[in-house]
Amino acid sequence: MIATLPPAADEDSAPYWAGLREGRIELQRCTACGEVRFPRMPACPNCGSPDWVAHTAAGTGRIYSWIVVHRPLPPFEPADLPCTLATVELDEGCRLLGRLVSGAAGVDVPVTADFVAHGDAWTELVFRADAR
Repeated sequence: MIATLPPAADEDSAPYWAGLREGRIELQRCTACGEVRFPRMPACPNCGSPDWVAHTAAGTGRIYSWIVVHRPLPPFEPADLPCTLATVELDEGCRLLGRLVSGAAGVDVPVTADFVAHGDAWTELVFRADAR
């Protein structure tokens, strides 16, 4: 079982973790140019504007890259392994990391986000390969 200790949330990441608890992926969208970004930052990396609004991602994307974890280093226990960690490029354009919990990993494989609650401690973002 993946460790149940919650990730250390700070002022910038707290809305992201709160969103996951509610079953959504919260990102920032620049109100000047429309760029969607993650992680949160004080200004848009595309145009430099400090103005943004919260944007809930659709939760769909494609695998950009992945690794398979074989060694039981925290937060993984031996029973969790092997597991696949995927960098996913969301349809909105930014990339997130999460476990691939179903399907086979491969470049450009379509995935859909899902959420795994670890008790009341935290909610993990995971991805499932799909046949879109």
